[in-house]
Amino acid sequence: MDIAGIVQSLVAAEGQPVELRIGQNEAKVQSKLSAFGSLKSALSDFRDKLDVMKSADKFLTRRAISANEDVFTSIAGTDALPARYDVEVVQLAQSQKLTSGAFTDADAVVGTGSLVVDLGGVSATIEITDETNTLSGIRDAINASIDNPGVSATIVNADSGSYIILTSDKTGLANAITVTQSGGDGGLAALEYDPGLGLNSLTESIAAQDALVRIDGLDVASSTNTIEGAIQGVSLDLLATTQGSTEKLTIENDESAARSLVEDFVASYNALIDTLDLLTDYDAESETAAPLLGDSTLRSIRDQIRRELSTSVEDINAPFATLAEIGIETQLDGTLAVNDSQLSDILGEEFAKFGQLFSTSDGFATRLYDLSDGFLKSDGIIETRSAGLQTQIDGLSDERDSLNERLASLETRLLRQFNALDSLLAQLNSTSNFLAQQLGNLPGVEQPGQQ
Repeated sequence: MDIAGIVQSLVAAEGQPVELRIGQNEAKVQSKLSAFGSLKSALSDFRDKLDVMKSADKFLTRRAISANEDVFTSIAGTDALPARYDVEVVQLAQSQKLTSGAFTDADAVVGTGSLVVDLGGVSATIEITDETNTLSGIRDAINASIDNPGVSATIVNADSGSYIILTSDKTGLANAITVTQSGGDGGLAALEYDPGLGLNSLTESIAAQDALVRIDGLDVASSTNTIEGAIQGVSLDLLATTQGSTEKLTIENDESAARSLVEDFVASYNALIDTLDLLTDYDAESETAAPLLGDSTLRSIRDQIRRELSTSVEDINAPFATLAEIGIETQLDGTLAVNDSQLSDILGEEFAKFGQLFSTSDGFATRLYDLSDGFLKSDGIIETRSAGLQTQIDGLSDERDSLNERLASLETRLLRQFNALDSLLAQLNSTSNFLAQQLGNLPGVEQPGQQ
């Protein structure tokens, strides 16, 4: 007998119905678990959009518009106020630059001693030795000094000779360079510069200078080309002078930024609704139900979100308290749509108060964020359901393991029984052959082939 084949067939017949049931149940539960993963993703995206809208400053952005960005650019903060200004850039801030007299070349010996380089009251003492007493050696020693206050040294090799040039890395009158020397062989006197002490061995090729900008006729000086605080909440970056003329600076409400926040909110909410619809859909033609059709958890989430959307905001001292009043309308399919003209009117008339509808403690963004965050917490409804489904999957896996153990035991028992049967049949067949042989040898029994 084909004992192995027979046993395999019997074991398969025993386990197939149970395995089919486990597989079907596992597929259903896994489908629900995956569906809750999709819901969690859509809800997380919605929460992230709401998190941004909880900040009132996000709705109060201002735009600073320069009429000529080749002359100056500008940035406005949330505390800037809408206005227009005439801006004249009289002069730009610049760094001081000092140039030495001519030396024969970069390897020319200058001298030894202590060289004190000062920038705006911060100084570094640099020791010049016989190993660093050349023009290039002094350049390298200045640049390598760990106490260097911000003076870079370079060498220009011109037709008339080699020159060391000291340049401040900071702009403004307060950041002037002085160079003094002491000790050594006195050769470093060729690099001294301190007009206050009458030391002018170096030549000022570019003077330190503050920026000067005239705003509506009022002078504002700055050690850098960035002007901050002259206009509340506005920063100006000066790029070029206007040579006696003025350029317009306009500060205005950035309605486009507020509109973008609203559009992101609507898009994210609609994506969430689309996900909820997809997970609860039923295809009548194919008679196929989505994995969470009729699920009480999903229905509860949808109902709570809709309830918050329809609840007005209190105590915001504005002529609107609902989403519909600012142009966010609910469609028949449950999604939201923006009435552009209505939203534009509200932003134009009530820009300062617009964000309160979302960002106050009772605002839509605050309430919906708290609601969504509660759903998504580790002990929230989604994680609780997901954990329950995972427990079911683990239980089905344990059931499959138990089935496999039972089938393995059944296979062992059947193999033992069929092998015993086969052995018995072999013995009976041997006994039958022996009896037939003995009976055939009895006297009077005609043997095959005899006449």
